[in-house]
Formats: sequence, structure tokens, C-alpha cells
Amino acid sequence: MKKDDIELSKDYKFIMDSDGNIVKTNNIRRNHCILPWINFATNIFGKPRICGYSYHTEQWKSIFEKKGLEWPPSKETPEKLKGTQFEKEFLSWSRGLQNSSTQDEWNGLYFREIRKSFLKNEWPENCKRCKHVEELNGRSKRMDENHMWSEKYKDLVDLTNEDGSVPYHPPHMDVRTGTVCNFKCIHCSPASSSRWLEDRNAIEKYGYEHVVNDNTWIAKENTFWDSLDISQIKRYNFLGGESFYNKRHNDFIKKLNESKYANEVEIAYVSNGSLKFENMQNFKKVRLRLSVDCPEKAGEYFRYGLNWNDWCQNIKEFPPNFDVSFQWTCSNVSMFYLIDTYNILRDKFPNIRFLFENHVTEPYHLSVQNLPLEIKEEIKEKINKCEFDDTAKEKIPFYVNHMFEKDPWSEKGKIFIEYLQDLDRIRNTNWKESLCGLENRLNGLI
Repeated sequence: MKKDDIELSKDYKFIMDSDGNIVKTNNIRRNHCILPWINFATNIFGKPRICGYSYHTEQWKSIFEKKGLEWPPSKETPEKLKGTQFEKEFLSWSRGLQNSSTQDEWNGLYFREIRKSFLKNEWPENCKRCKHVEELNGRSKRMDENHMWSEKYKDLVDLTNEDGSVPYHPPHMDVRTGTVCNFKCIHCSPASSSRWLEDRNAIEKYGYEHVVNDNTWIAKENTFWDSLDISQIKRYNFLGGESFYNKRHNDFIKKLNESKYANEVEIAYVSNGSLKFENMQNFKKVRLRLSVDCPEKAGEYFRYGLNWNDWCQNIKEFPPNFDVSFQWTCSNVSMFYLIDTYNILRDKFPNIRFLFENHVTEPYHLSVQNLPLEIKEEIKEKINKCEFDDTAKEKIPFYVNHMFEKDPWSEKGKIFIEYLQDLDRIRNTNWKESLCGLENRLNGLI
């Protein structure tokens, strides 16, 4: 049977063989993701993963289950694995990068299994987030990354060995610089922000009692920063906490900026935008994503530590090598203020584009799903009337669909209000004044 071209996405074509199987053309598959071939990421504890959106332990769960082993490992599990190569690779990954090299983990079992899953046109277990977005007709990080990098790096897929390893150094690094931060945003927690430790007692009852804030791997004297091959890495993506609040990060950036490779390197950040951006003038490009969710008083409440006027002043002027955008995170609070946020910032900064990539899954009482149905309908109606740019038009339908996916308000609505009240008591804030628009609409619906 002759092979026919079939269109499976707006970005790529695929070929169907005589057995009805999808085969590759230009090294791209239907649910293919380029990141396992080009990107080495860490979480805040120094454990490797393929990107900042992946659930890093889910892949190990799948690997353990395929081997007939229980997950999570019990005290008896190590005895079953003792002395095996599997034990060596799992322990190496679980201990994090303070005890192993980037290159070793790049071709460790974790990365190899993810690559093999994509080569078989399967969704790896740790990629559920992108899968969920696409199932709701949204545009996922996978799709965006493929659009940016697949053509440039398409030949790398063909270099994959049978065991899933690859014979080269990762060209991209995606590093969580730990939890040190100068903000304590209401949708965050002690697990992601050091400042949240001040308020830990107020939120333990919401499921944070076992959260451990330990980002010492990135701060301790270890080989991680020195082991990075700056001659090979062409793109760095840094996330925190707040990376510019981290001394080890700042020292590394200064060193990299002064190196002979700086003009070949792109640096990308997600930042709260409150600090100065220094020692970056020699880089080929600096892509800066500024986190913003709500405007003015609502914004100061949502991202506690923010001074709205100072923040606006800080981002008025950037060097020519900076590419700046706003990054919005969807929650029940930010969704209510989406139109105001978008219009105010487009008016103040018409040349800075809006990006829509994140949504709150934990704590669930801050999920966009946790709103009264009539408020959801009002938000949807306002969104339909708003003149968004093309990027927003492509991304926002997912958030609207996700908003209506479940209706937990009868169970979680009171928890949401209690959570804000508990934060108010310890922070000396007043959510009813700061979020007065939302409070007015919720009045009588609680």
C-alpha cells in the first residue's frame, strides 16, 4: 500500500504506513517532544527531569511498576535491587546533582526511558501536564518547544542509541536555582519560596505540614556549576524561587558573561521582576519572562512582596539584547482579574507581549475551577468580548475549558475564603480590600 501524507497538526506532517502506523518524517512524531534530546532540567532539589513542566517522579513510578516493584520504594525494596545497575541509576538520580554529573544523568535510565517512550509514539508518564492541556484543545509547552527547536535539532533524534542514550552533551540547561525568594505569592508554598517559611504555621492545615524547604544542593560547594560545559551549552533557562536573589546563580552569570562564549549564549528567565538585571550585556539574547497575575492592589496581594509602582518603573527600560514578555498564571483570583491585567499592561507597555503557560493545580482551592458557576459564566462572557492578541486567542480557550471541567465550589469555596483569612491574620493584609472586585461578586455566594 502506498504511503499517504496526513495532516495531524498545524505544525507538522506525518506519514501513515500500510499497517496504519504513524511513522516519522523529518524526525517528528505525532506526540513527539524535542526536549528529551536537547534539554537537561532540574527541580529545586537538584533532581534531573526533562523540563520544568514535567512531573519528575512519575517516570520512576512507571519504571518501577514495569519491573514489578512497588512505588514508592519501601524499606524492603533496596534489598531486592542491591548490587544491580538499576539500583545504581535510581540512587544516582534520587541523590541529585550534588552527587553526580550532568552528563551521567543525561544518559541515565530516567532520560533513556523517556526518549524510548517518545520513539514508540507513547506519552511518558511524567508528561501528563502537556497531555491534559492538549486534550482540552489547548496549546501545550510540548507544542511550543517543538515549534521553536525541532527543525534546528531534528537530526539529533537519529543519533539515539537502542538503549535511549545519546552521544552528545545537552545544548540546553533548565535549572531551578532553589527556593530562595523575596516574594511569598498566595499560590506558592514553603516548598518553592524561602519567604513562605515565615507563614508556615498559618497554612499547615492546608496540606503543607510535611513540606520541606531544602535547596542546599544549589548553595553548597559542589561540582554542579563548575561541571557545566559552557563551551557546549547554548541556552540556559533559570527559574527559582527568584534566581536573581541567589548568589551562586549571580556568580555563575558574571563568570559566563565575561567568558569568550557569552555572545553565543541565550539566557532565559522567569522572574518576579523586582530586582536589577546585571552582568548580562554580552549575551546573544536574554529572554525575560516577568510573572504577573493581577494589577495594582490585587497584584500586590497576590504576589506578596510586590510594589506595583516600583515594579512598573523597573521594567521600563532594558538593554537591546533583552526580549521581555509577561507571563500570566491562571488561578481563580487571576482569572477574575484577567481582562483588567491584560488591558492595563497593554496600555502601559504596548511592546511587551503576554504569554499564557501556567495554571494552578496546587493548592486546589486556588484552582480556576474553584469559583461559583455564575462567576465562571461572567468571566467567559467578558473574555469573549475582549480584544486579545493572537497568542492569547490561542492559549486562553484551554483555561476557559479547564475552568468548567469540574465544579468544586460547594466543597472548596469555604476553604478558599478561610485560606485568605488565615493569610490576612499573619500578614496583616485584607483580602476584601485588595480583592474588592472579587469579594463584591462573592458576597452572598459563599
